[in-house]
Amino acid sequence: MFNRKKINADVNEGFPIERNKRLTAIAATVLFVLIIAEFVTMANLVELISYHIYVGILIAGPLVVKMCSTSYRFFRYYTKSPDFVKAGPPIILLRLLAPFLVVITVLVMVSGFGLVLGGHAHEGLFLKIHAISVILWLPLLAVHIFAYIRKASGLIANDWTRKSKYRVPGRQGRIGINVAALIVSGIVANILTPLYRGEPEHGIPPLVLGIVATVIAVIIARPHLGITNKGPRL
Repeated sequence: MFNRKKINADVNEGFPIERNKRLTAIAATVLFVLIIAEFVTMANLVELISYHIYVGILIAGPLVVKMCSTSYRFFRYYTKSPDFVKAGPPIILLRLLAPFLVVITVLVMVSGFGLVLGGHAHEGLFLKIHAISVILWLPLLAVHIFAYIRKASGLIANDWTRKSKYRVPGRQGRIGINVAALIVSGIVANILTPLYRGEPEHGIPPLVLGIVATVIAVIIARPHLGITNKGPRL
């Protein structure tokens, strides 16, 4: 179980950092659900390619929200904003992995959009980039989720509680931002999904490689996360 006392104590850090953490937690939760759905479609890309593309594009909306919210916290921390400095940075392992996670995430998304928009001339190149980047992305993503999932669930629980001492202003705005991001990415998905005319390959081999790499990464990272990050910060 997550450390409820630690999470509740964070409410007293100050509204700016708490609002940022809760916005990030909502976007991360939406992403988690969509990413699970995306990986389910990879089991049979021949039959589910339209769903795979649609969900992949849908991911872009909450992904932008999460990257913007975490970038904002990064900026406020390194510009010495008191609330953000007090909250502190993530542990060193997550800070080291973060640049790679960001770059590979962008590579996954760009190559995916490239497959839809690039046409047959560049399909082979984008397909290779997409497959390799997904294999590299999975273990990094798994470590990130493992580090933050309990804290994110606690933040969301606090945001929906009826107890006034756990409330932070701006809940409707946080929800609105994420809903708006989903609506925009949904519109884009409806426009772009029918444009794909390629021949999908079966998704099991790269998925299996990614899962193997994920298991190894989590086994290696788990002791370090457990020792140094008992209450991981978002």
